[in-house]
Amino acid sequence: MDTSDKKDTLCGVPKKMFFCLFLSHLLAIAIGAGVTAGLLHLFDDCLMSTRKEDSSSIPTARELSDMELLATVVLPGVDIADLKKNSPQYRSLEWLAVEDSRNLNTLIERFALVTLYFAMAAEWDPIGTEWLSDSSHCDWYYVRCDENGRVTSFNPVDRTSNSIVGTLPTEIGKLQQLTYLDLRSNTFLGTIPSEIGNMQQLAILYLSYNNFSGTIPSEIGNLQQLNSLYLHNNTFSGTIPSEIGNLQQLTYLDLSYNNFSGTIPSENGNLRELSHLSLRHNTFSGTIPSEIGNLQQLTYLDLSENVGLTGTLPVEVGQLESIYEAFFYDTSLTGGLDDLAFCKISWALLADCRGPNPEITCECCNFCCDRDGDNCD
Repeated sequence: MDTSDKKDTLCGVPKKMFFCLFLSHLLAIAIGAGVTAGLLHLFDDCLMSTRKEDSSSIPTARELSDMELLATVVLPGVDIADLKKNSPQYRSLEWLAVEDSRNLNTLIERFALVTLYFAMAAEWDPIGTEWLSDSSHCDWYYVRCDENGRVTSFNPVDRTSNSIVGTLPTEIGKLQQLTYLDLRSNTFLGTIPSEIGNMQQLAILYLSYNNFSGTIPSEIGNLQQLNSLYLHNNTFSGTIPSEIGNLQQLTYLDLSYNNFSGTIPSENGNLRELSHLSLRHNTFSGTIPSEIGNLQQLTYLDLSENVGLTGTLPVEVGQLESIYEAFFYDTSLTGGLDDLAFCKISWALLADCRGPNPEITCECCNFCCDRDGDNCD
């Protein structure tokens, strides 16, 4: 340290900060006497002048007070003293208290969006897109709102594909009017928070082509308006929760290319509006539930690359005349498909029906594969 540095410090602490700390002790003493107003202003002014020289300094006393107030609204039951200073939640509270001039009407959704912003790594840099500005969050790029200013859509895919590295924070569940969430083709990590079940207006959810892991939370069953669920090409594991059968409006379900295991839940048969079902390339086992035969709107069925699937195709499934594409190769299914209704109308039908002793007999299949799913012709 040179001579000039020593002149500007006391006990290794910058003089201005030392003075601020001294004032903080006086403030603590004054609180007991009820004489705080003048010292509070002086303490704030002191830290503000210090902040101009040191952008990494802590929030002022007034800003900390505002942060505590905000936390009671957006993080009930959480003491901000317990938050890590570099956490997305703390940084979001600090931004709202220091930089944002919005009123409380849209506070919760702004908090959720800013927390999501800070949960994404620096690779996601929407410069010039109004993010973290004083403008309405409805003007922030990738965000869409309804006429009441409530967030209905978040879709950063069009200009950020493969560039976002981050996690999905629990605060996403505070966007309770969201109908469309599209985060596909990035590098999101971690699990789907159970708070996603609070987004009960959600109609379309794209999380495909990421690195999400863990299980599907049972709270997914709360999304009664969900129309399309795209979770393919991640590293999800565990079983499919039976609550997925609550999604009565679901038409498109793609869980392919993950590590799901266990049996296919019979509750899938409750998805009467489903037209597309893909469970390809997982480790499902057991037999195909006959309840799949309830899916009278089903046009696409892919159960291939699940070698643990055994038994024959249920008669109820074979009677689905709506199916135009069906894939059963690289499984351990047995029996014949020629007598099934969709065998006569499908224009894409693949099964393990190749060779002198095939596991499945299927004269109507477009392509027949070896037992291991290879060499299809």
